Amino acid sequence: MPATTSVRGSSSRPSSSYSTKDIAVRGGVLRVGEWVPEGGATTVVVALHSLDGAHLAWSWLPAQLPEARIVAPDLRGRGQSADLPGPYGIDEHVRDVLSVVDALQLSEVTLVGHSLGAFVALGVAAARPGLVMQVVLVDGGLPLTVPLALHPEDLIELVCGRPASRLDFAFASRASHRRFWQLHPAFAKDWSTQSDEYADYLVDERVAPDASIEFRPIASIPAIEADSRELSGTVGVRRRLLSAGCPTVLLTAARDLSNQSPGIYSPREVELSAAEVPELRVLPVERVNHYTIVTSPRGASAIAGEVRRGLRAREVRLEAS
Repeated sequence: MPATTSVRGSSSRPSSSYSTKDIAVRGGVLRVGEWVPEGGATTVVVALHSLDGAHLAWSWLPAQLPEARIVAPDLRGRGQSADLPGPYGIDEHVRDVLSVVDALQLSEVTLVGHSLGAFVALGVAAARPGLVMQVVLVDGGLPLTVPLALHPEDLIELVCGRPASRLDFAFASRASHRRFWQLHPAFAKDWSTQSDEYADYLVDERVAPDASIEFRPIASIPAIEADSRELSGTVGVRRRLLSAGCPTVLLTAARDLSNQSPGIYSPREVELSAAEVPELRVLPVERVNHYTIVTSPRGASAIAGEVRRGLRAREVRLEAS
């Protein structure tokens, strides 16, 4: 049985309880966060975070979708799953997510994936079609356009918004790490106490070579490097997009990782993918960037709205059949 730690406080909204579980996977255990409505859930959402994120990125969603049980793992190499060994890659994440689904005995789920998580969500839907009712892609899942001669470190900057060398910055305190992100253009106007909590979760206390205490990001750089290489226009990415086998919607942020327009996908890229996958519905989301489409109330509200719309459409189809 998975281990459970009940947590109450700022990670929980008044209508839900938040807890974490450790699920056995290859090489160790995967940390999973879960928000459960106090009065019982009417649907289950499996939420998958971004390339360098963690499950607390989804802590804005329960308030906007209080009827849902939200299950959100720290993907292999991130958060409290950072020590899990490689190999990494989308297929490995798919296997881990299916282990979570099986351990928690989930069925008829909605998959919501942000950035890297969107690619993983498509892989899960293709691997086990009967499990998934719908997929909500959040600014991810389409092949990224990458110059052919791009250096691997530049690829990380393209998909993370900062160079690889900055993924392992040392900070003097959690407060200084929070301040680093508060000054980031993507968050300058969207910081909150929830943002504080999420930022604190992304760093770990360590002893520096000079015996001082420092705080470093806990995400595994090898995991980020390996996964970032799979987000461009590879055969595997396109195959997963074509093989979802269920209603799929793509929410695109109006701004990119640095809060600049346009977003990470150009209108032309979205148009080409929509033409290739006719069942893909595209919904632009204004006033958000690649981060705040998840880590803000208005971004979470857009996601919640699409989850509900998809579930209503499914009910109509079932009634008509």
